[in-house]
Amino acid sequence: MNRIKKFAYLGGGLFMFGVFFGFMIFPKILKIEIHKQVNLKPGTDVRDVWSKIPFALDFRVYLFNVTNPDGIKNGEKPILRQVGPYYFEEWHEKDKLIDSNKDDTVEYSTKNTYIFKAEKSHGLTGEEELVLPHIFILSLVMAAVRERPSAMPIINKAVNSMFKNSDNVFVKTKAMDLIFRGLPVDCSVTDTAATAVCNVVRENSDAFIVEDENHFKFSLLGTKNGTTSKDRTKVLRGVKKQADIGRVIEFNGKTKISKWNDTFCDSFNGTDSYIFRPYLYKDDDIVTYAPPICRSLSAYYEKETKVLGIHTNRYTVWLGDSSTIPQQKCYCPASGCLKAGVMDLHKCIGVPLVASHPHLWRAHNSYLKMVDGLNPTYEEHAIQIDFEPFSGTPIAGKKRMQFNIMIHPVEKFKIMKNFPEALLPLFWIEEGFLLSDELASQVKLLHRVRGIVKTMSIMMILGGLGISGYAGFMFYQEKQTMKIDVTKVASKNKNNNVALSVTNVENNGNTNANRYPLKNSNLKTVKVPPAVD
Repeated sequence: MNRIKKFAYLGGGLFMFGVFFGFMIFPKILKIEIHKQVNLKPGTDVRDVWSKIPFALDFRVYLFNVTNPDGIKNGEKPILRQVGPYYFEEWHEKDKLIDSNKDDTVEYSTKNTYIFKAEKSHGLTGEEELVLPHIFILSLVMAAVRERPSAMPIINKAVNSMFKNSDNVFVKTKAMDLIFRGLPVDCSVTDTAATAVCNVVRENSDAFIVEDENHFKFSLLGTKNGTTSKDRTKVLRGVKKQADIGRVIEFNGKTKISKWNDTFCDSFNGTDSYIFRPYLYKDDDIVTYAPPICRSLSAYYEKETKVLGIHTNRYTVWLGDSSTIPQQKCYCPASGCLKAGVMDLHKCIGVPLVASHPHLWRAHNSYLKMVDGLNPTYEEHAIQIDFEPFSGTPIAGKKRMQFNIMIHPVEKFKIMKNFPEALLPLFWIEEGFLLSDELASQVKLLHRVRGIVKTMSIMMILGGLGISGYAGFMFYQEKQTMKIDVTKVASKNKNNNVALSVTNVENNGNTNANRYPLKNSNLKTVKVPPAVD
């Protein structure tokens, strides 16, 4: 019985330890350790990677070459040909960090550096001559049409003066001029119309490459390469509450976006898109704040994936439909809501650009019919982010956005007088990343530790059940053995009782039998011969 008890105690102990340690104690310990590391407090590995990403992001720029500029001037549908990608390494870091232990926040500015890589640009050098929309002229004209139509004669004169009587809003230029080097904006002219426009340019000189007080250049990235942004973002560090890690609470000192005149749309929701909380599962939407479009975007679960040998969940983003979704009505311009898949940015950036997914992916079909040369597909044009759910680590991703401008006939601007009505794509960008092998190995190590502990716990539970079952089997056998022994003893005692009964019967013939009972039932009766006279 002592042996059985030892097995029973051992089996029960293993079972209880496997359950409590593997499914109750260890997960709590692991969460505590993750909380110690996954926060933005100075000195943590996560803070170091978040502050300065130790590997280059893939940054691609795609331009749309206009093949029929003269035809568009005469009312034809735009025919486009995509040129790209122009591939850049993007080195991302955060500058001028200020921590606050009191409210558990860190404030920063961003600094991005772009390095062109011709060998990854499919033979493109950036010196290709393309016919591209002059974004500055188009934006100037369409903004005036929207905000001050009465000023169109002044805009017409200013464009003629500043751009030497240009006869088209499409310009033949090199790709790298638009992307980095810049297209010239001449403010040395002295006529009243040009002076009025140039005063606005000078007030917003941060958006231009400044050569001197009268000469500027407009480009897509020229002012952003290797310079620290003036925008300031404040996020929670997640030390006090891990679920809040990276959540944006202020931008440029404001606690609200203050662009859309709506409480919901003007609220900061989500992280800064560079860090996410742990424990992201399929039913969780992942929300980020995107400063370039002044709104938060919600990524939703799409499917399971596997990247770098790590099991991940893929999320995707859609801009939505302000014409049908009540919560997005606030994004509609005063002229009326745009259709599905696009977003008017005029309230956000002060320029009448329209954001969409590349090639108008998931945009209303009417926009696709306005131009030729687009071919939207999920693989090439959708936003895709693959997350490891337990640690919340983004393993791979492709953030994509296209910028367009709505064109239509402008009666008082002669070079656009006969324009067609169309949503004209200008360019699109892709920011992609794949986690470095070193960082991926750390995620894999976390999974290995979890797997080892889980396997050991299951083995202890199964082992405990097996040993307890064996102890039960031994106890059953012991009971059976005891039952057999008791039966044998009972049978033997019954036979002895019969023998004694027989002896007593024989002794009844002797008158002294009751007085002198026989001690031994094996004694025989002695026959005595009769007496002889």
